[in-house]
Amino acid sequence: MQNAKVMTLVLIAFSLLTSLAVGQGSTTSASVQQALIALDKQWGEAGGKGDTATLNKILSDNFLGIGQKGEALGKQEQVAATTAPSANIQNASYSADEYKFETLSPDVIVMTHRATVKGMQGGKEVTESHRSLHVFQKRSGQWQVVASTQLPISD
Repeated sequence: MQNAKVMTLVLIAFSLLTSLAVGQGSTTSASVQQALIALDKQWGEAGGKGDTATLNKILSDNFLGIGQKGEALGKQEQVAATTAPSANIQNASYSADEYKFETLSPDVIVMTHRATVKGMQGGKEVTESHRSLHVFQKRSGQWQVVASTQLPISD
C-alpha cells in the first residue's frame, strides 16, 4: 500500500515535469494563486498550533505525502507529523515565499515554495527552512492538498 502511494506521487511529479517540459500547462490566475497561498499559510499555522480540524479540511482524504525522511504518508500520518511536538519548537512562526505555480487542469494546480519556521528550542533561537511541492485539487468548490513533499534546506 505504501509503495503504491509513493509510486502515485512519483507519477504525479513525472506528469508535472512532462507538462513543464513541453509547455502544456497554463497560467494560474492571480486570484487562484492568492487563494492557494492563503491555504498554504493556514496549513503552516495550523500545524504550529496543533489545529487538527483545520488540517483535516486542508488535506484530502486520499492525501499522498512523502516526509522529510523519505517515508510515505497518508492523511492521518501527515496530520500527526505536522502537529507532533517532537520538534519542541515554542512560539513558532511560519512564513513562506518564492511561490511558483503550474496549472495542470482548471481543477489541479501544482505549487512550489520555500518556507521557514522560527522559534525557541531548548532556550535557543532556531530557524528551519524547507522547500515544498504541493498538488492542489478543487473538489466540490474547495481546494484541497492531494499530494505533498518537502525537503529541508541545508545551511
